[in-house]
Amino acid sequence: MINFKIKTIFFWFLVTTFLFVAPIIVFYAMGYRFSLDRGVFVYSGSVTLKPTPQEIKVLIDNEPVAKGIINFINHSYHIDGLVPGEYSLEVKSSQYKSWNKKVSIHSGISTEFWNIFLAREDYTKINYPSTSLNNFFISPDSKKIALVEGESNTTVKILDVKKEKIEYVFPVADYTFSKDIRENVEWSPREGHLSVPLIKNGKYEYFIIDIGTEEVINLNNLIKKDNIRQVRWSSGEKNTVFYIHEDNLYKIDLNKKVSEILIIENIAGYDISSDGIYYFEKGSGLIYEKNNKGTNNGKQLSSSSINVSSGENFRLIAYDKDRIAIISQDKDFYLFNKNDENAEKISKLKEGIIGMHFSNDGKKMIFWNNNEIFVYFVRKWETQPSREEGQSFNIVHFSKKIENVGWFRDYEHIVFNVGNTIKIAELDHRSLRNIYDLFKLNNEESKITYTVRENNIFFIDAENNSKNSLYSISLEEENIKE
Repeated sequence: MINFKIKTIFFWFLVTTFLFVAPIIVFYAMGYRFSLDRGVFVYSGSVTLKPTPQEIKVLIDNEPVAKGIINFINHSYHIDGLVPGEYSLEVKSSQYKSWNKKVSIHSGISTEFWNIFLAREDYTKINYPSTSLNNFFISPDSKKIALVEGESNTTVKILDVKKEKIEYVFPVADYTFSKDIRENVEWSPREGHLSVPLIKNGKYEYFIIDIGTEEVINLNNLIKKDNIRQVRWSSGEKNTVFYIHEDNLYKIDLNKKVSEILIIENIAGYDISSDGIYYFEKGSGLIYEKNNKGTNNGKQLSSSSINVSSGENFRLIAYDKDRIAIISQDKDFYLFNKNDENAEKISKLKEGIIGMHFSNDGKKMIFWNNNEIFVYFVRKWETQPSREEGQSFNIVHFSKKIENVGWFRDYEHIVFNVGNTIKIAELDHRSLRNIYDLFKLNNEESKITYTVRENNIFFIDAENNSKNSLYSISLEEENIKE
């Protein structure tokens, strides 16, 4: 009798325990968690992280957590079961600097961070053969670099990056290279030619270098003109260059070395893409396009006039026929933007701007002055953190001069330098913005260039009071397991 009562009590104990525990298990499986603050079950949220490097530790409110579910397709981490609220999130990895954010978790929603970048504590510097380096210009495929060396006598050298070896040397006696950042060595699309702007007796002259034949041509002497500017390679015709003379755009076939051809009259500036030639007409203040050979009639793109000052500092930067930026002679910054609904908008975004870059997908752009960098969203951005078309905000502000601004490979970070420090900053403006110091140079003023294809930063520096040389660091991931 006593055993029966004990068994009965034990049975009902198990039934009661099951009835109490089972809903909790079901609720837990469905994503509900008990909130001590509220005293009720609430639907949980989660965090999704995609970091570089991939081997990480995650801390939430300074407490280590399991990595959660790992997606081996895109190498992301998913951490679920978080009660809605505010958290401190930290991502760490051995020999890397940590990444931190204040995170808001919401019921049934995954808060996503798709572009987490951790800078290494130290980067290895590679030195390339170069002496008395003034400037350098990387080829479109990042395999070769044109080195500009010398003071009163300029020498252009072609460096094979992989072999770390100088392949060609082109001396140009009695000429100096310009320090004007608007005047660059231009690689031809097929990388067999260079256009090199040099100065003699205070006058600009452009030299064309044929790497294959090692021939050097003085373009000014060939066309018998002084005061040409904005020499650019054609994207539609091999070994053909465009240039402006007295506000008119010309082109010449360097193989045939025949008379120049007038393409467009009365322009302030132009840009070339694989699709066409885009230009700003003086007087009317309108934007036009031609095909990439410049052989058809100009097609009007903008319907409203843009009243800006023109001159040698005027620049037009085109992503395509719907997204074109203008920096005026007075550094006023405008955007011509025609969205997916074909609605045209011309906006004056800022004054005092000295440079800009579109992202590779054309959905956003960065622009800057001497002390600030801004981002503007040309199209709606739906990935977290989402941004609306036309949204703009300041990324960084420094009292010292900002230089060498460029996009990082994920187009959610920017690389730049302030003084002798190379930095990287994220666009993500949710709470704290992570900004890292990547590398310190010996030179206060130096050129740096980030290459998306190779994920390297090239820069000019000097060691132990030696002459300037070319160096690089790699931002490629190095997984170091603890």
